[in-house]
Amino acid sequence: MQKPIAIIGGGPGGLSAAIRAAELGLKAVLYEKGKIGSGVKCAEGFIDTLGQLGRPEAGVLFKVEKFNFFAGKDHIFNLREDHGFWMIDRGIWQQSLAKRAQALGVSIKENFPIGKNQLSELLDDYSYIIDASGAPSVTSRIYGFVSDYLRNATLLTQYTVEGDFRFWGKNTLKASYEPHYIGYHYIFPKGKNIATVGVGRFHSNKKGKKPHLKKELDRILRKEGLDGYLIHKKVSSFTPSISVNKLIWENILLVGDAAALCSPLHGGGIDTACISGRMAAELIASQKVKQYPSRLWGVVGKKLIMEQRVCNMWHFFGYPFVLGLLKIPDLITSIIFNRQPFPQILGFRGKRIF
Repeated sequence: MQKPIAIIGGGPGGLSAAIRAAELGLKAVLYEKGKIGSGVKCAEGFIDTLGQLGRPEAGVLFKVEKFNFFAGKDHIFNLREDHGFWMIDRGIWQQSLAKRAQALGVSIKENFPIGKNQLSELLDDYSYIIDASGAPSVTSRIYGFVSDYLRNATLLTQYTVEGDFRFWGKNTLKASYEPHYIGYHYIFPKGKNIATVGVGRFHSNKKGKKPHLKKELDRILRKEGLDGYLIHKKVSSFTPSISVNKLIWENILLVGDAAALCSPLHGGGIDTACISGRMAAELIASQKVKQYPSRLWGVVGKKLIMEQRVCNMWHFFGYPFVLGLLKIPDLITSIIFNRQPFPQILGFRGKRIF
């Protein structure tokens, strides 16, 4: 009888892997270090950049209809109906995925952190392990590649802010750009009285002044007239992109943030986490695990490389590059949603990195 598989992490990648594994007849056990749906550190925007997931099955607050890219002045973009972008309550969404997984027979063990000793035991007890533990991953702490995650990371600081956001515009999000650093700040309302407000700065080895993110975020609150609003939660994190060159370690497959699949341009990674989790489970079920890196890169590679090239051009040309892009609305949506003709503009060749 085939051994079951273990999944580390109850986020989007881990839960997607668990559901798909159970659908394919695999026995799966999922280990979550806390409670499913807790400890969320992202802005909770669900962007289906590759058009493979569709509307989240639970926790949807609203479908994003407009995006205001502010760089000296407003640049408001209306999103088409087929552009999949929703604001969600990620905790509710992940809890719904957990219930679905359990209904399919997945055993979920909450408040069960996996460390070095526990991982060694899992290697013996399970046929395969899907590591969806985030960045740095549990696997990276054992095999010594923790520092890899920072090579192409976006550093983030975010507040959850309570106040009056009724003036903001219905179903509208905002990202703003400043000339003094390579990055952005964002205001994502989750309703009339609550929003996530954050600052993201691309990691760079270049010398020069880099803003202290908390101080920058406090400045942004004042600039946007939100400094009198109530701050409920403060979090700092980072999102890694295309920085891990090996996705299989013994019988461990890395997915989601553990595989460094976040967007190098905007930090989003929910869709790639779900896609990689599903694919890992499918290849385990079909006994084609060795194909995982090439198959995954075939799906997400074009998107990640294009976004990384945009970041490189941003670093090279600076703030004027952003102003130039914002004058071409169709190009902006082509970048975000991986649509033509952007690949031709960048001369994409699809080079693999893992």
